[in-house]
Amino acid sequence: LDAELQLDRLKPKLSRRVLLLQGHQSSWHRELALAPGTPPLCHNLTAYLRDEADFKDKLSPVALSLSLALPGGAPGLVLYGDTLVQAQVGG
Repeated sequence: LDAELQLDRLKPKLSRRVLLLQGHQSSWHRELALAPGTPPLCHNLTAYLRDEADFKDKLSPVALSLSLALPGGAPGLVLYGDTLVQAQVGG
């Protein structure tokens, strides 16, 4: 499967407020090799909120998306669901 994670996806790429600790990027992409009988595959990613002085928008939610697609063999076929997970964290 081709897996792609987008952090703060509603913002333009250069204005994103959340970045991954490793690589300081707002997205992550991996090809996941799955085979029958193999154990579950886990990836832990650490993200951080940029310093408040680096952006003006402090009120809109931070939207994340994860897409899973079959590589190459089935053009246009994407595996995904419409899942909304919302949490508000106050500081």
